[in-house]
Amino acid sequence: MQKILQFLESLFFVVFLFGAFYLIYNEESITILYDLPDYFLLTISVLILIYTGYRYFKLSFKASKLEYEFTSIVNHTFRTPLTRIMWIMKELEKDIPDKEKLLHLQNMSNATNKILEIVDLFAGIKNINDTSSYYFEAISIRDIVEKSINKYREEINKKNISFEVPTFKDAPLLTLDVKKISFVIDALIENAILYTPKDGKISMNYISTHRHIVLFIQDTGMGFSIADRFRIFSRFYRNNRAKLKNPDGMGLKLYLSRQIIHRHKGEIYAKSWGKNRGAKFFVELPFHK
Repeated sequence: MQKILQFLESLFFVVFLFGAFYLIYNEESITILYDLPDYFLLTISVLILIYTGYRYFKLSFKASKLEYEFTSIVNHTFRTPLTRIMWIMKELEKDIPDKEKLLHLQNMSNATNKILEIVDLFAGIKNINDTSSYYFEAISIRDIVEKSINKYREEINKKNISFEVPTFKDAPLLTLDVKKISFVIDALIENAILYTPKDGKISMNYISTHRHIVLFIQDTGMGFSIADRFRIFSRFYRNNRAKLKNPDGMGLKLYLSRQIIHRHKGEIYAKSWGKNRGAKFFVELPFHK
């Protein structure tokens, strides 16, 4: 749908431009034919050309800004783990105890996994709307949530975060792509942990209607503004406070999460009560009885 809208916008732009030149070229005959003032068509043509120029420069600026953001993000996110790997390699060249070597090797493995995660993230942008890459199966949302929480158990304990999770006792089975929905749940839990301060609280719960299950994740973190609410799922978007809190973030996980949920015919949205007052993310997925 987005590609169709982009095509129609480009087509309208071209037609608009040709229309301006047509009016300028046939100004005299059209003016005589319709008994128009001499300045009328010239004014209309100039306005069309001004608007066309504005649209062109706006699109060019947007493309340049996107390229700059993309380059900056890639440069920063790849440089950090690669620099760490190079430092570890130099340390391993030294005569150090085996226990310390094993620790360095583990850290190197973690840094390598971070790079692979970044590559998968960028690959996800390309394949996210490819329907052939989705494999749907029936599964309980409980299984996905439990596996995701286990991934981040160390971070939860390190920050002494109180994490409340429902039993999902009456939750219906959902037909979905397990890998991609797991990515969404991981992204939301990771965000909640990252932006919730030490000794904070995160709670998960759900409600089930006759057609949908709505899962929500609430935290006591830094929250966001009303303006952020309209952009938080945009590609590469991160507000200034998020950049300070997590310089390595790319602003892609929430964007990809929205695309994944939409492919499942669902909705994802968020709300906050303001700065340092927490946030609440909602994932709404359909199911068939």
